[in-house]
Amino acid sequence: MKLLIADDQISLHRYLDKVMDWEGMGFTDVRHAYDGEEAAALAVSFRPDILILDIHMPNLNGIESLKRVRESGHSPKTIILSAYDEFEYARDALYLQVSRYLLKPVDAAQLRDALGEIIRESAAAWRQAIGAELSRISYIGEMEEESFAAIRKGFEFFGIERFAVVTCADGSADGRYARWLQEQTEARFKCAMAGKSRHGNTILIGGREELTGGALQEFIASLPHHPDAPGAMPPIGISAIAQDIAALPLLIQESAQAAREPAGAGAGLQETVHRIKKHIDTRYHEDLSLQTVANQFRIDKYQLCRAFKKTFGVNYWSYVMKVRMEKAAELLAGTEWKNSVIAERTGFLDESHFSRAFKKYYGMAPKAYRHRQLSSR
Repeated sequence: MKLLIADDQISLHRYLDKVMDWEGMGFTDVRHAYDGEEAAALAVSFRPDILILDIHMPNLNGIESLKRVRESGHSPKTIILSAYDEFEYARDALYLQVSRYLLKPVDAAQLRDALGEIIRESAAAWRQAIGAELSRISYIGEMEEESFAAIRKGFEFFGIERFAVVTCADGSADGRYARWLQEQTEARFKCAMAGKSRHGNTILIGGREELTGGALQEFIASLPHHPDAPGAMPPIGISAIAQDIAALPLLIQESAQAAREPAGAGAGLQETVHRIKKHIDTRYHEDLSLQTVANQFRIDKYQLCRAFKKTFGVNYWSYVMKVRMEKAAELLAGTEWKNSVIAERTGFLDESHFSRAFKKYYGMAPKAYRHRQLSSR
């Protein structure tokens, strides 16, 4: 989300930046304006999702500035600040469909509550809008220009950089499995929006760099049974990860096809999973992405996740990282190889990716780990 704060008091800007956790509230870009003219111009070019606007500013007052913004065709959710509790301003604010009207001096808790309510209202509206577009694309099989534009704006609001599609072939009348799956997934990743398709319920899952194919597959595979609906979960299909919105129709088809794939036999599945574990132990430097390994062993990737977790008590990708990290630690302690070489030998894309993963796993950078190991000898 993008936020614009317009007030001629520099002290207010400093105060709000100090007491408000903008990033924690979900704002990815916060900008400031110090008079009415600047506020109107910046709002038109920057197109914030939310606007905090003072009534009394030089050049243009807040109401006149907001009118100019509205005339441009952009209508951000707006909080009006005023030191004057006067009906005339409140009436104009209502006419311009202002979301909240707060008196100065600004109370941080009150402003935080107001922003929280607006964010929740906006998020619900965007989820509904994206869900509707998702349903439309699922039924017609392609994405029209207006759907693309609506989804792009929704992605900008949520800060979505990558996404995947999950199809839940939920045959229940009330769609309980799909709703539960959406709730569970949204608690783990940035957001999830649901729509209907010919094959069941389609869920679009959005996130940033935390959303990877392995992470999504493992998370869904590790979910318990629905608490209010005993028995097996309905078939679930998971698409690849994409960053280009234009790929959405293809991902919908991919997830629907995966949901229709039949499950394998139990005994053969156990044997296959043990072979896959051995493959990871010895081929850790190769491409071990879930889809690649699933294709190689001719097994459904979702099925692989669940079987691996059930057999070994650990998620597939967690085990891959464990093997790679332990081998990397061994090479750091026992060789003089550079990080770039170790990264290549342990299956990482590059040195930077390897260093971040190693620090997250061991709590220290590769260089510090090597130094500690050498010092302890």
